[in-house]
Amino acid sequence: MKYFVNEEQRKLSGSTAYFEFMKGKYRGKCWLSDSLSVSMNEFDRLRLEKLIFSVVPSFDYCGLTEITLKDWENIVIKAHSVGGETEAAISEIDEWARKALSDNKCFTILGI
Repeated sequence: MKYFVNEEQRKLSGSTAYFEFMKGKYRGKCWLSDSLSVSMNEFDRLRLEKLIFSVVPSFDYCGLTEITLKDWENIVIKAHSVGGETEAAISEIDEWARKALSDNKCFTILGI
């Protein structure tokens, strides 16, 4: 993957400056083995905050945000209209997100 990393790769980076995409609702624990993460620098460079906020106005950069299937579908549509690397990053995590949403009512983005 170019934009997102698994938990093993995040650990190896030695950093916690990542947004974690966690399957389901937050369960009181972070850095789960089946989560994917994107570095804060990439998140900001790709303008993912603006993209997600345009669909989910309650998006919390420093907290927890639950994303439903409807939210995700709208994020994907908006990413297609933006294009470029933003679209590429959303496309990269799309399969993971759809699988997470088929097993759960949401996935959670844990902010910085």
